[in-house]
Formats: sequence, C-alpha cells, structure tokens
Amino acid sequence: MFELPDGSICLPRSSIVPRTVAKGRREHFTGQLNVGPDEGTCMDIESYTEFQVVLTLLARPEVAHVENQVPFTYLSGDGKPAKHFFDFRATLVDGARHAVMVKSDYRFRSPKVSQELRLIASQINADFADRVVVMTEKNVSAAEFYNAEMMHEMRWPDPAVDSEALRVIQSIVGAVRISDLVEAIGHGGQGFRAVVRLIRNRRLSIPAGVKISLDAIVTRSKQDA
Repeated sequence: MFELPDGSICLPRSSIVPRTVAKGRREHFTGQLNVGPDEGTCMDIESYTEFQVVLTLLARPEVAHVENQVPFTYLSGDGKPAKHFFDFRATLVDGARHAVMVKSDYRFRSPKVSQELRLIASQINADFADRVVVMTEKNVSAAEFYNAEMMHEMRWPDPAVDSEALRVIQSIVGAVRISDLVEAIGHGGQGFRAVVRLIRNRRLSIPAGVKISLDAIVTRSKQDA
C-alpha cells in the first residue's frame, strides 16, 4: 500500500510470477512482502528462511534490485526439459546478477538436494545470471537480519523529519553515535526512524555485524562524503 500526495491509497500490484505460491499453510510460514520505492511490488513468500533472505538482500548496499520466483528451463538428469524457479534473482549495483536458491541448511546438506542444485547451476548462462548462490539461514547473521527487518519496518518517509536528518548529516566528519544524530535532528523517536531510513537509503553506513541502536556508530556514505 502506498499513500499518494492527495491522501488516496494505491494498492500494490498483484504478483505476476508464473508460479503460484500457496499461502496460509498450517505446517510452515507463508506470506507476502511489499517492496519497491512505491510499495508497488508484491512478493509471495513460502518460508521463514525466504523472508530472512529477501529482507537481507534488499538491505545490502551492493544490491540494487531483487526479483522473486524467476523461472529457468534446464535439462534434468534423464535429459528431459524441466523448469526450476529460483527463489530470487538479485541485481547488484555493478550490474552483475545473482540467481539465488533458498534452502534450509538441513535440506541443503541432503545429497539428493545438493546434487539437483548443482545440476541446475551447471546449466546457467550469462543471459540468465552471472552466478548462482545458495542461501540458508546460516548465511544471514542475527545482526544483519535485525537491521534488515528494522529498515523495512521504518521505511515509510516522514518528509519534514527526513529533510532535517539529511541536513544534519551534511556536517558529519568521521564517525558519530546515532544518539547524537537523533538529538541534533530533534523529533524524538521520529528522528531515530529517520536515521534508520538514511542507513536504508545508503546515505549512512553502519559497520558489518553491528545492530542499529542509539549506541551504534555510523559514518556518512561515500556518496555524501
């Protein structure tokens, strides 16, 4: 959902991927995620690991865009055409594309599953992706997912506060504590949320492995330095 300047609401577009993801299953996590600058893209999610991975990918500064349920035709072990849906395909800032398979760690360690994934990956060409990546819950650290989830939750802009936050960071030299930025911005908790959005929008950088908090240290990103 996206609120337009006149106060009306624009609902996200329905998912148009060719594979239907069944939601509402009792036996495991399913859901939907709205992403994109205008909240206009709806992604279907069919496991908690997928949820962790996509939020983490969207938060990584090297990732420019993420697609989900991307179809790829390959030859199976018996030589017949088959179709695999990559859970995500991430386009990086430098233009490289990574086809991402999401599996739980215990499933990925299954010889049958890993053999199938290797067969599919061996047939990827540059027209589809530059690299195939398998991501499990072990590839997402607790701090990285914590930050990714916070950035997604606080993504809604507050123009007046965001403008003040952007003005404040222009005077940053070196590293600064988030609490000091929040105090300089004013607006209490809204100032903190504005700082989180600046991290999300790549205007501020936080060291890898550090959770976003009032005590965390950030620096201006190179684009603003």
